[in-house]
Amino acid sequence: MYKIYDALTIAKWIINKVHPEPLKLQKLLYLAQGYSYAFHDRPLFNEELEGWVHGPVVRNVYIMFRNYQFNNIDISFEVEDLDAETIDVLNYVIDNFSKYDSKYLEDLSHRQDPWILSRNGLDPDERSDKTITKESISNYFINEVFQPEMEDWD
Repeated sequence: MYKIYDALTIAKWIINKVHPEPLKLQKLLYLAQGYSYAFHDRPLFNEELEGWVHGPVVRNVYIMFRNYQFNNIDISFEVEDLDAETIDVLNYVIDNFSKYDSKYLEDLSHRQDPWILSRNGLDPDERSDKTITKESISNYFINEVFQPEMEDWD
């Protein structure tokens, strides 16, 4: 049986594993949400992501950790046991993306449709709290994961 968690629970699990700085944490949350749709066709957490200048952000997680600024979040948390599907998604994201720095992950998110669509009509440096829809995240990641490469079409 799976559960949809709150983003802070997922953030604390990620912090315990890799102690990222806040910007990197936000991008890992976004990727975890996306890959949860791709692998299990469900959101990992309930909160909305917003299309901020520096990429996708979960506002309440940002507020909680913003004082760390560009420093690693160097604390550990007690976190409830997560279901196996959630652990699989989080381990996939950690294994494949935590090796990159926050600016690389920001650039990656800026090349993906969910963030691009949420920023439609905005200047590159214009502040916004427009929601990145769960539908756009789901559609993008499902298509990204399950779309065969062009050379596979032959």
